Amino acid sequence: TCMYFPSSCKSGLFMFVLYDQCNARHNQQKSVQEKNTGFNATETGSPEEDLTWISSSSARMFLPRLQVFAICVFLQVPGCFPSCIISGSVANCAFQNLVSVPALPPHITHLYLEMNHIREINSASLSGLEQLQELDLGRQRVPLVIRDNAFSRQGRLRKLILGFNIGLQLEPQAFVGLSSLQQLHLDYCSLQESILTDNFLQPLSSLETLDLFGNQIKRLQPSMFFANLTNLRDLNLKLNKIDKICGSDLVGFQGKHFQVLNLDSVHIKAMSDKGFDWQKCGNPFRGISFQTLDLSYNGFSVGKAKQFFRAIEGTKISHLKLSGPMGKGFSFNNLPDPDNSTFGGLNNSSVHILDLSKNRIFSLRQGVFRPLKEVVSIDVSQNRVNQIHRNAFEGLQGHLKTLNLSHNLLGEIYSYTFASLTNLRVLDLSYNHIGALGFGSFSGLPNLKALFLTGNALRELGFPASLPRLNYLLMNDNKLTSSSVNAITRFASNIMHLNINDNRLTNFADLYTFLTRLKRLQHLFYGGNTIRWCTLSRQVIGLNNLQVLDLHSSSLQSIWSQGKCLNLFDNLGHVVSLNLSFNALQTLPQGIFKGLTSVVQMDLSSNALTYLQPDVLPKSLEVLNLSNNFITSPDPAAFHSLSLLDLKMNRFHCDTNLKSFLTWLNQTNVTFSSPLQELRCEFPSGFYMVPLLTYSAQPFQQVQKLLDEADVFSSSTSRGQPQPSY
Repeated sequence: TCMYFPSSCKSGLFMFVLYDQCNARHNQQKSVQEKNTGFNATETGSPEEDLTWISSSSARMFLPRLQVFAICVFLQVPGCFPSCIISGSVANCAFQNLVSVPALPPHITHLYLEMNHIREINSASLSGLEQLQELDLGRQRVPLVIRDNAFSRQGRLRKLILGFNIGLQLEPQAFVGLSSLQQLHLDYCSLQESILTDNFLQPLSSLETLDLFGNQIKRLQPSMFFANLTNLRDLNLKLNKIDKICGSDLVGFQGKHFQVLNLDSVHIKAMSDKGFDWQKCGNPFRGISFQTLDLSYNGFSVGKAKQFFRAIEGTKISHLKLSGPMGKGFSFNNLPDPDNSTFGGLNNSSVHILDLSKNRIFSLRQGVFRPLKEVVSIDVSQNRVNQIHRNAFEGLQGHLKTLNLSHNLLGEIYSYTFASLTNLRVLDLSYNHIGALGFGSFSGLPNLKALFLTGNALRELGFPASLPRLNYLLMNDNKLTSSSVNAITRFASNIMHLNINDNRLTNFADLYTFLTRLKRLQHLFYGGNTIRWCTLSRQVIGLNNLQVLDLHSSSLQSIWSQGKCLNLFDNLGHVVSLNLSFNALQTLPQGIFKGLTSVVQMDLSSNALTYLQPDVLPKSLEVLNLSNNFITSPDPAAFHSLSLLDLKMNRFHCDTNLKSFLTWLNQTNVTFSSPLQELRCEFPSGFYMVPLLTYSAQPFQQVQKLLDEADVFSSSTSRGQPQPSY
């Protein structure tokens, strides 16, 4: 990395060397001036002269290093340049109060000039920078003008950022020469519809992405030359103020397949008028298809949505996003929820993904999604859904695979709720208010593989239908007790991943029940349950496949201190990751990990450990988190198998007993998760917050002397005498 500085080189260590190299003639003139005037820098007392003298001294002390630095600069380009940080072919000149593009080496390919005071880019501004591939001129603090032919020599430019230049002025031929440009960002530049109707963008024959977010475009009528921009795939028009979009408006886009067309929050107010002539307007998307079409926050009520979808009937839309005010909401009756005719116009649109998140839908009515013959994913999360009518998902059997109903107001699930979703793979019901599962709930889901019930109010499961192909079950953050354990093993007998964190389980016997009955279980998250008992009637069957076990916040100190559950990890020879954080552990019982013959990663953070016995950890352990404990003098022998270790926020006692650990610290090949500079002495007070690396650099005889002196000062302080500062 090299750094260029202004020609009026500032005082300072590095500046002195560049000044000396760049301005030898000026130095000679200064010497003559000093001789004639009697001026001597070392005899004056002003700060500037003192700094010059210090710079000279510093330069003599570090001359070899600074000469290398100077050579690095002059191999790039001779002379002094505006301050830009150069790394390879990347020049970062942002936030430098520049008023023009600085002179830079010709090999620069990426130039960042945002947040400066550049008023104009003309045909000479980028002279000598023909290799540019990416240029950022965004957020200038003064009005910016792009003159004709400003980029005429930048034929290799791929990405141009002009965003957040309020009041941006473009001359008609501003983009001439940018035949390779793929991404153009003109977001929030106060541009009007002329950016699309006039020929500003015509030279951009390779354009793929056009960002016009947050401008003042009122009518979407692209010029016919857009038909020649065959690579244009991504157009962002979010937060413009487009009154309406009719059939004749988008003729310039006909024949295109947009990867993304973002019309989020463009209002289209005229199309909301009661007297709007939909038949005369026609299909605005005739001859256009979309991978993703975003129509969110355009005031689409159920009625307006129905009319719009009828108008665009037959338009191919793989992914449709429609967030906003649709639906009656909770406790209101003046607006309807979608019904079986709302999406009728999409019958032949081949919609695969329907995103209705962040609306106000209260009830899912019978056959509401029936017109969507090819849909595989429906998202109705973050609505007000409290009711799912019988046969709500009628017509979706055989093709719907993912259904997201999270963050709603559901209170119960019945046997008929999802009865027709025979091909469903993922069902997300997390963060509702579900407190009851009716008899046979989840019936008709023979292929379900993932069920998310996180963040509900379940106290017991009752008798849900069996889900033979379920692999992932998330039930964390509920109110489940031990009475639900058997029900879980019945209806989800083949799961591989179970998260039952943060419930109301109180006996480690429940953990053993899961391990013995769920033969395919590999990941068990059991933490956050306040364990009070450990009544183990038998050992865990040896043939289990458990690989990940989370027991954080499980009151293990209380259990183990009573001599209970000391065989908790016996026969868990396949476990590779174990989380025991937040258990108030003060010590680890000898042999507690003897059954963990394959464990590689262990989290013991946020406990109260003061010491680790050398042989207490498994020999297979490679990654250990001991952060936020009370370990004062670690024994390096305990870490012999590790490759990664975290010791931050421990309370090290810096005395001679720490010598072996400090020696190991400076010699070990173990990687530390946090910087060693963050490891600091906690005791004694004389070394409080001293970095261990600083402490270890002191001879131990000197350390002992300082400790003795600290004891004397501490004693004098206790008698009311002032304590000297160090």
